[in-house]
Amino acid sequence: MSFGCRLCTARSGGRAQRVWRYGQRWNRVCVRHGRWLLDVGDGHDLEYLDVGGCEELGAAQARWPRVARRAVGAGVEAGAVFTVARSVVCGWWEQEAFWQREQVWGQRLEHVVLGTSRKHRAVSGRPAAWWRLVARDAVVFPEVVTVAAALVDPALRSLVAGGRSLVRRAGQEDHFVTTLGDRLGRGWLGEVERSDEPGALQAWMSGLARELRSPSLAGQAHRRMWWVGAAHRPVEMGARLRLLATAAPAGVQQREEPAGWRPELCVPRRAGRGAGLKAVSEERFLEGLDHARAYAERYGHLAVPHTGAPYDGFDLGRWLANLRAASAGLPPERARLLVKLDVWWNPPWPVSWQRAWHRAHTHTLAHGPVSGGDNLAGLPRWLERWLRCQIAEYSQLASEQQQLLAQLGLAAAEIDRFHAWPARRRSVLHGLEAAGSYVACHGHLAVSQPTTHDGFALGKWLNQVRHRQRAATQHTRLGRQLTALDTWWNPPWPLNWQRCYWAARHHLHGLPEGVVWWPGRPDEDQIWQWLHEQQASWQHLHYKQRELVRSLAADS
Repeated sequence: MSFGCRLCTARSGGRAQRVWRYGQRWNRVCVRHGRWLLDVGDGHDLEYLDVGGCEELGAAQARWPRVARRAVGAGVEAGAVFTVARSVVCGWWEQEAFWQREQVWGQRLEHVVLGTSRKHRAVSGRPAAWWRLVARDAVVFPEVVTVAAALVDPALRSLVAGGRSLVRRAGQEDHFVTTLGDRLGRGWLGEVERSDEPGALQAWMSGLARELRSPSLAGQAHRRMWWVGAAHRPVEMGARLRLLATAAPAGVQQREEPAGWRPELCVPRRAGRGAGLKAVSEERFLEGLDHARAYAERYGHLAVPHTGAPYDGFDLGRWLANLRAASAGLPPERARLLVKLDVWWNPPWPVSWQRAWHRAHTHTLAHGPVSGGDNLAGLPRWLERWLRCQIAEYSQLASEQQQLLAQLGLAAAEIDRFHAWPARRRSVLHGLEAAGSYVACHGHLAVSQPTTHDGFALGKWLNQVRHRQRAATQHTRLGRQLTALDTWWNPPWPLNWQRCYWAARHHLHGLPEGVVWWPGRPDEDQIWQWLHEQQASWQHLHYKQRELVRSLAADS
């Protein structure tokens, strides 16, 4: 509940008297009279702040309905969006590093202090700390509305987690903070809002990233994303004024104390079981830390699967998963204790990747580093498959992941050596790229085994894929991808027959646009002889072969 504007009351009721109103924090500006209406019962004598020289407050209040409609359209309550945005901006208000660069808030605060002091002489002698408490919400209100609009903007939300990729792109969160700083007119925001320091904005970004990465838990992640923890909630004015008054120098009488707080509104701090909740939380953390220390001493890391069996009767995986989920609000001293046990206890990429790396690192300690020059020969199947996946996605990995792979011996130079091996030892992606390029050039995949395309042994690779496809009981994923390029890439008849079919088709109907003849193709005389042979051996052809030959005759 807040005070109402006495001038508006006099205009409508004929008498200027004290009134109260039930209003939200985003509706506190009386634009007509230039007043910011304060809360009732905060422990000071002011009903309003004079903000007549700050037109941006009224403009921000006028923008808020559009932000609220966008929030509702995104399935979020407008109050929740405002609460998160206010927590973010008030967190900046408390940072000394922010004030070292900030220029707008100081001028706005000075306008509010001067205007209010002229109309209320009783508060003209209040200290700067008092004014920073009383005028905080009014001064930061335009920035709160701007941040709220950014939180429900789909274009900015897409920058947080870089989609739903299993490999988290480095710098996505920094890009979001940089873009937000540009909207606020504070390009240096990225220097203050750091991802390694917990804050309300980091907690919100972590919640959004979890929602995007885990669609099955979207409802739970969505609720946590718009819930502000106690550690990030801004301390309200009344509590801070009481604290400021109790910190008065000894011997100074309360009536002469310029802190501006009335002691009769003081509510004694409860000293009962509530304080024990903190002790219980600390006790549980220390218990989990002991188990984590024992696990790290035994295995050398904390990449524990959260779905595994309890370790020594304690569900360490679930305990660590909960800490990672709430890492933005984790006290720094607790985070430091976990970092001492394992630097990568909470990596910015999936924990499963970190667990696989530790397994690979254990193998290299026992058998030596891996080498790309020998095409990963002699490695266990599980390690070879994992390393090949890292090589294929190397450019998308974070720089720290690339450094960890270098500790295994797989540095950038080794990856280049791996790619320099013959095409028969390259990954499936290289084969698909070569196959797609050949189809675009020649129109089919009926290639003989010696065929090479752009330095890739395409014929030999396709021959191996055909053997694996025929041995499988059903179509493989690679087989379906090749079928999309050429329906008859793996025919049940000889490939020479299929090449002659394609040559006959092109001789009869001409080459399609962009397609050229392949080396060693049959000439026109050979094609007519081949067609005559099909007619002579018609009864011995496969029924699909007959359909293909009929299609040549029908089209001609």
